[in-house]
Amino acid sequence: MIVLPKQAFDRRAAAEYALRHVFDPNPAYANMDAMGAGGDCTNFTSQALFAGGFPMDYRGPGYYTEWWYRRVGREPFDASLDDWWSCTWALPENQFHYLSRNHGTAYDVKRDPGAVRNLALGDIFYYDWDGDGRFNHSSIVTGFDRFGRPLVSYRTLRPRSPVSNSHWELRFRGEAARIFAVHLADDPRPFPARPDWNRLRPCESARAR
Repeated sequence: MIVLPKQAFDRRAAAEYALRHVFDPNPAYANMDAMGAGGDCTNFTSQALFAGGFPMDYRGPGYYTEWWYRRVGREPFDASLDDWWSCTWALPENQFHYLSRNHGTAYDVKRDPGAVRNLALGDIFYYDWDGDGRFNHSSIVTGFDRFGRPLVSYRTLRPRSPVSNSHWELRFRGEAARIFAVHLADDPRPFPARPDWNRLRPCESARAR
């Protein structure tokens, strides 16, 4: 098996991308909030990670072996509804499993708030507000306050508006049942697999053609 060299995660580039697009979505990707797909939060954090140098992963379907976005048309915001993406790209629960297994260390920061001191720009927070054991929101670290505590940004959580550089607990949302964070590796490992679109399928089955 060919082993590709590791590459550096440009944390500042990821954070700058997030701050640049938090109120101005990138037309090179679907806007999943506008599409009625339940919010754009994890699509947004995935975009920021990709901008910071995280490599797409085409090994195969599953929580742990794929993370990708396939741009098919040229229309802004996927107006023709033909782009594909993995569930790990767009859904917080799936992205959490993928990143924590392949690229980082997970912390239960609800139980141990002091663990946020281990985090850096570009790391990802996950929130379970429903208490159902699944994460339903994600945000990305884009700064720190004067006490060294992480500030996070996210693009949307319907019906809420985008948020920039807010306290990581997002207290205005009420108390979350669980909050985890993933501290990502400085050198994310690339996986040597070409995309096989006969094997890889879109997260939304209606997009399969």
